Amino acid sequence: MIKFNERYFFHCETAGEFRSVGEWSHPKRVLQSHELIVMLDGTLHICEGSSKYALTQNQMLILEPGKEHFGYETEKERLSFYWLHFRTNLDLPIKFYSGEELYEIKQYIKRLLHIANSPTYSQTAKDCQCYMIFEELIQTAKNSKLISPVLISDITEFVRLNLKNDVSVSKIAEYLNYNPDYLGKLFRKYTGTGLKEYIAQQKMLKAKSLLLTTDMSIKQIAHELGYAEENLFIKFFAYHEEISPAVFRAQCYNTHINNK
Repeated sequence: MIKFNERYFFHCETAGEFRSVGEWSHPKRVLQSHELIVMLDGTLHICEGSSKYALTQNQMLILEPGKEHFGYETEKERLSFYWLHFRTNLDLPIKFYSGEELYEIKQYIKRLLHIANSPTYSQTAKDCQCYMIFEELIQTAKNSKLISPVLISDITEFVRLNLKNDVSVSKIAEYLNYNPDYLGKLFRKYTGTGLKEYIAQQKMLKAKSLLLTTDMSIKQIAHELGYAEENLFIKFFAYHEEISPAVFRAQCYNTHINNK
């Protein structure tokens, strides 16, 4: 358990990745801890009290202690999600989120699963990693409240949708009918990050997410990021991460998967 100023605390209980097998419905129960659900694939129909949610990919929900929750529909299609139970008396930064890809949170959870299922790590390490997820939730809540200029929003959306198509500053400028230099300066002004750097960051986040949360081969991931040759992707990844994609994937191999 982590304590803050002898008043607040944070404790991680359990975590895992759920994958449905056949028809399935979330069981009815009341927990004494918070449960964070981060959707990976499919749709989860879940009710908490009188509130109903139909969670889909990249949506996130925190279920609260002492409140009954259950699946209000039988899921007939395959679905998967990360889940983790934690206890805290800190204020929750966010209840429900539906927005940009949750790359950072997924990576933090994958690391937590590795720590939780590695006997050499302590409970304190588990608590600390789980708290990093909580901190990322705080940042997500802050960012979701920011009102970006329409053009900046258009740029980030174009990047998100075109990572597979070898996106570049010149292609974004051509699509939006702006001068590349002007677009780059405007993006840096509002975000503090260069547009070329931002594209590289998004490629790396996408690559890490696919490496940690899928069984796709390095060649397939390279294709997903717009690389015609696998070696070009490996060089790009190694330049930014200083290790190969294969080594990065091998760092977090322990996990916990359940289907009930």
